[in-house]
Amino acid sequence: MPSVHAMLRRTTRILRWMLCIAVVLFGIKYCFEVKARVRADNHPEAWWSEVSPDRDETYTAKLVFISRTSILLRLYRTGDPTLLAERTYTEAGVALGWSDDELIYDTADESFLGGGIQLPPTYLDKLLAKLP
Repeated sequence: MPSVHAMLRRTTRILRWMLCIAVVLFGIKYCFEVKARVRADNHPEAWWSEVSPDRDETYTAKLVFISRTSILLRLYRTGDPTLLAERTYTEAGVALGWSDDELIYDTADESFLGGGIQLPPTYLDKLLAKLP
């Protein structure tokens, strides 16, 4: 009968391999997403824009299809090329919804990002927008 110590070593080894495989798979997925964003940047004619309807037209949202079902959304301050927030979502055909304190792009999104971007964008949004 194997000892507890041997079983723990085997379990630890399996967990390490599972963690390595998960990191590699997420890394590959992230590389494909970066490649799609770069490809979209190389085709500026494919983007369309929508300006916030408030009286100052403070924000501009730019959108592009990066695959058949995925949309890349970028939020800028109108007239400023600095990226404030970026999202990728798959809910095609849904119009953007602007409110005083949020840009809503996906009403069905239940993730931690929630299907909307706070206005003004949070520090987390600005930090994530700076990633490649």
